[in-house]
Amino acid sequence: MGLALTEKFVTPRAGNDKPSGSHRWAVLFLCVFLAGCSATRIVYNKLDWILVWYISDFFTLDDAQQDHLETVVEHNLEWHRRDQLPKYAQLLREIERDFSADVVTLEMLERYHVRFMVLWDEFIVQITPDMTSFFRTLSQEQVDEFIANLEESNQELWEEYAGKTPEERLERRQKSTIKGIERFFGRLSDEQQELIHSYQASLHDVSLDWMASRRQWQQDFRDLIVERPPEPEFSDQMMRLMLEPNSDDSPEYRRRVEENRQTIMAMMVALSADLTDKQRKRFSKNLKKNSRNFEILVGQKT
Repeated sequence: MGLALTEKFVTPRAGNDKPSGSHRWAVLFLCVFLAGCSATRIVYNKLDWILVWYISDFFTLDDAQQDHLETVVEHNLEWHRRDQLPKYAQLLREIERDFSADVVTLEMLERYHVRFMVLWDEFIVQITPDMTSFFRTLSQEQVDEFIANLEESNQELWEEYAGKTPEERLERRQKSTIKGIERFFGRLSDEQQELIHSYQASLHDVSLDWMASRRQWQQDFRDLIVERPPEPEFSDQMMRLMLEPNSDDSPEYRRRVEENRQTIMAMMVALSADLTDKQRKRFSKNLKKNSRNFEILVGQKT
């Protein structure tokens, strides 16, 4: 579950970037689940106002739109608690079981990757109709404000992630990967860090392609919400954009992204074979803790 989750609205990543078509609130949901944070339950139970605040930052909304947004968020949180959290709890328990049995293989990681993507698509299918209804309420001025804020985000991300030299990007990628892995397993040895460095060094640098893909998707999204064709065309096109965000990417870019994903999978298999008992126990404990957190959240009142 240590897969990086990003999308066209937020941050780049080297692996399979299918979730890139989702909106910022989708990513915020999943970041809470996969962060391994001890405050998962506290944060989840406050997501209604957190999400409204987060999304509202992109728009200047009138009172009716604010009420609409709050209703949309509450509705989808209720569905997510009831439908998705039990599935995530079960998925974490199965990962913990396989990991404890010391059978980490590429096939196992691929299997769980597919299951995660199924859950992601279920999530997108659930939220997209409400997203569509929300964007239908926006004026042209609000749409322009939204796009301007996205472009500002693009510039910030380019400076932070892609606006460096290839060497600097590699160093940043290596440091962030080690930091992320240590959150789950604890401190890595010099040998383990070197293993990660060697795999990271073989990744394709897709920064330029990623930014071009991100901007193209945002342009397609803008065109849709500006034109707002009649139903069911509007809803159908919105769903396509959300479920197939990489459909317009070049074959070469998709090939390089897939090769990166395979490299990351191989890195995790190699690292799992080199973990200490202490690191294994910590990872197992994290998985069990978060699985239990999800189960408790399911039983709490919305």
